[in-house]
Parts: sequence; C-alpha cells; structure tokens
Amino acid sequence: MMARAVPASCAWLLCWALGLATPADARHTKPHQEAVQAARSALFDRKDPGLALRHLEGMWMNPPTDSETPYLLGLAHFLLYDPDRALSMFDACLSLEGRDQSVPQQRLDCLYWSARAYSLKAALAWFYRHSILDGVFKSRRAIMVALDLYEQVLAQAPEHVGALLGQAEYYMAAPYLPPLAYGDVDKARSFVARALALERDNLQAHYLQARLDLYYNGRRDLARSRLVTVRQLLDRGVGGADAVLLRRWVDFAQAEVAFLDQDFPAAIAYADAYLSQVPDGADGYALKGACLKFLGQQEAGEVLIKKARELNPLVRRYREP
Repeated sequence: MMARAVPASCAWLLCWALGLATPADARHTKPHQEAVQAARSALFDRKDPGLALRHLEGMWMNPPTDSETPYLLGLAHFLLYDPDRALSMFDACLSLEGRDQSVPQQRLDCLYWSARAYSLKAALAWFYRHSILDGVFKSRRAIMVALDLYEQVLAQAPEHVGALLGQAEYYMAAPYLPPLAYGDVDKARSFVARALALERDNLQAHYLQARLDLYYNGRRDLARSRLVTVRQLLDRGVGGADAVLLRRWVDFAQAEVAFLDQDFPAAIAYADAYLSQVPDGADGYALKGACLKFLGQQEAGEVLIKKARELNPLVRRYREP
C-alpha cells in the first residue's frame, strides 16, 4: 500500500495561481528569482520535485523575505514523502504570509498543503506502525489536524476543490490513509460529487469517483473507463504538481481492476509501473505475487508475497488459486 504514496494527488490545489508573478518576485535577487521560476517549472511542468529542491536549496534568503520559496520547498518535500520537512516550510510560509497579506491565495495554498502534509504524516504513521494501537494513536492525531486545516481552508474558500477531496479521501478510507473512518462513504460521495460539479475535469475527483465505483458502488465497468480517462489526461500532462502522486495510484488502481477482471498479465504490468515509482509498495508485491500464482508461477509468486509481508505484515491478502 502506502508505499510512500499517497496520493493522492492531482488538481486538488489551484495550482494555476503559481504560474503568475507575485509581489514576492520583486523582493528576490535575480539569481533567486530565476531559481524560483525554475523550481515552479520543475514542479508544475516537469513534475520533478527533486529537481525543484536542487534549484531552491541554498537560495532561501536568511532571513527570508518571500513566502513563495518556502512554499515551493514544502511542496517538493511533500511530494518526496517528507512531511515533517514539508510542514516546517509551510509553517514558514504561513508566518511570512501573516506579515504580508498581499498574496491571500498563497496563504490558502500553504494551509491546504499543510493539511495534505498532515494526512501524509498520518498515512506514514499507520503504515510503519509497531502495533495497531500505536498506529491508531499516532495517525489519528495527525489526521485530526489535517481535517481541522481543511475546514479552515473551506471557511475561507467554500468551493476549494482540493479541501473537499482531502476530506473525501478520509471518509472513503483511501488506500494511503489509515482506516479510521470506514462506513461514512455517503459523506465521501457528497464531497466528490460537489468537487466534480465545481471542476468536471478534476483528475483527483475522477480518481476518487473511480474508487467509489469500484469498491462501494459495484460498478467496475465505470471505474475501469474512468481510470483510463484519468491516465490519458495524465499522459497529456494535465494536472498540478501532485500528478506525481496520482499517477502511481492510478497504476495501482488499474492493477486491481485488471486482477478482478482476471487479466493477470495486465495486472502485473500495472503493478510493475506502480512498483517502479514506489519500491517499498507492499500491496504492489502482494498483488503481483497473487497474479504470478494464477499464471502457474507458484514459487515466484510466493517470493513476492513473502516480500510484501516483510514490508508490511498486515498487507492485504489477495485471492490466490
């Protein structure tokens, strides 16, 4: 699962705002301004958070005079699964924005991504738990902070699609979040429906709707076609920086659909695509191992299932022949 994944991401954020020049640009030195522009391009065009970090690390002024640099650094750390460093950057962004209200959208973005970073922290706490009790305690504390931050975002922007979808992920127990809210799928459905009404081409909303169709609505056919649509849009470069995250979860979701369709070669191909992005993805190894067993490769399948259980003793057990 978790596979240092998470998701979920996509067009949840109003990423287009970052393509515009901000008043902070005027306070950059020229090398800094060029580094910020290069980091924006790395994140939103090339979908490469590592490259964004290389552009910005060492360029952050001390004391900082702009909020965009820590914001971009925080986003890059988030996409690289380092929620603690991401949160320190978003805190710096919010502190600077508190002194300068000239870019209200950036403050909203920092709040939103802080919520996502706490969701990631919850997911990692659950995935790397020492026990069920330990995982529940640590992850619940982080997810409660995330939900509070989503509410703060929605209080300022009631139609913020990213915050709506962040709550939907929680209530439908998305695979990269701890299962603390199973059973409130109706609430998840309402959030996703509202998000799609606001942004009909939102990739994250379509991905979550596909998960609802697959696991809760009994409509594998709709899930299959919706995931194909999301993949096509991703291949065309649609989506914000967190398309990095969404791609891996679409790969895994399509692997699960193919497994249920008993198209085991296709399921293996999708699982391999997922594992190439998430090398410690226990669920990916478990699913691929089950597929290999159905294809008569019992020993190879068992090796992968064993590896999955070493990564996560509580990994999902897929049906085997």
